[in-house]
Amino acid sequence: MKIAVFYRENRNIEHQKMVSDHPIHDDAYDEARLHAQGLLEVGYDVDLIKWTRNPIQMAETLKVKKIDLVFNVSSYDEIIFLETIKMPYVGTSSKIVGTDKVQRKIICAYHGIKTPKFQVAKSINNIPEINLDYPLFVKPLNGRGSSGIDDSNIITAHEHLLPVIKRITEDMHQVALIEECIQGREVTVGVVGYENVEVLPILEIGFSSGKTNSFTHKMNDLEIIHCPANLDASTEKTIRDMVKRVYEVLNIKDFGRVDIMLDKNNTPYFLEVNTFAGLNLPSAEDKSAHIGYMGYMAIQAGYDRKSFLDRIVQSAVNRYANTAQSIGRIR
Repeated sequence: MKIAVFYRENRNIEHQKMVSDHPIHDDAYDEARLHAQGLLEVGYDVDLIKWTRNPIQMAETLKVKKIDLVFNVSSYDEIIFLETIKMPYVGTSSKIVGTDKVQRKIICAYHGIKTPKFQVAKSINNIPEINLDYPLFVKPLNGRGSSGIDDSNIITAHEHLLPVIKRITEDMHQVALIEECIQGREVTVGVVGYENVEVLPILEIGFSSGKTNSFTHKMNDLEIIHCPANLDASTEKTIRDMVKRVYEVLNIKDFGRVDIMLDKNNTPYFLEVNTFAGLNLPSAEDKSAHIGYMGYMAIQAGYDRKSFLDRIVQSAVNRYANTAQSIGRIR
């Protein structure tokens, strides 16, 4: 089987560049290169392909290279393209990837999954009357990699709200999601597979500086990682059950990561699911790309790079086989 690993320049930093006065390292190529390397070690024939916005050129490239499956760690546009040309790919469908944080919260809440109360602001001239309990947390509706996030996003009084909404709506050109800030521990949980899913060890994110997981904190690997998180058995089961339910109701495919806040009573609240979660494992030999949270979880679960990526690829292969669709030379 021949696999193409897609990458797109600036995929993790494009939103942050809108609000940063300093150059930001783009590790998109190195992240994809490490994925390609891992898949080569499994034994797949692999091509690393840069995404362009020319669909005719991209389709011709895939045809000439005789690609059977695309490992897409890029973005939504690529999924639309792959679905249009009916090319099998690893990951969740456009129907879910195209939804924003609010839509996902609404779906999950409908299914009885706890999520913080929220409102949205489309501009500084269109801020609703705030019917939420302070402190609040304000973030971009379609953010990535904690783009646009620092301690100022934690709002303790109404007068601090306007500058953050202005930054998000005017500088980042996004809708601002205003949530009640759950004060407690931050955990995140990766899942791999589709029908027979595997919930990876729970990871708790601690902060070496500041009060929240800012872009700089996250992308420079400055977090204090606890994996597995130190949780009592009851809380761990509640979180794992919630994660499996989120994965199910949002129809996540092959891999994803669910972000959760625990309140002072260890009650979990669903924040977001990341369908392009970072998969890079910690490595002493190659530190060119930031470490994905799912990479820490994979190590704890007993995977190395090649076995972890192969687990995800095989999920996609089995998924297509179960829907009577073949992947290239796989039958």
